[in-house]
Amino acid sequence: MPRLSVEDRIREAYIEMARQANHRRHAPEGARRDDDLQDEAAAYAQEFIAEEQTTKFGIGVSDYTTNRALVYAIEAARCMCAGAFGADRVVKLLEMALKEAKTELAKVPLLPEEFRGARLG
Repeated sequence: MPRLSVEDRIREAYIEMARQANHRRHAPEGARRDDDLQDEAAAYAQEFIAEEQTTKFGIGVSDYTTNRALVYAIEAARCMCAGAFGADRVVKLLEMALKEAKTELAKVPLLPEEFRGARLG
């Protein structure tokens, strides 16, 4: 089997985020069908690669509730950029981020149903 391109791998990641986490950063407002998923994934992959080439990723500002989890996740991402040299820390940092997020977000009341999955901004 031929090795996938970077763009293919990022497109696959986008599709998995959409299917498993209902996270579709490039979805048009109100999109709920998979019809546009391939186009969204392609646009996302191109944007991600372009952003990666700048070596700077805009992620926004942390929320007090999740700021420790964000620190762990960002440091895990930095370790991922080191490839095999950072591998020993990646999983541990992501586990720490997950544990922190679950702990803190469990304290926050759920959004009303009509706001869940809504795009902010």
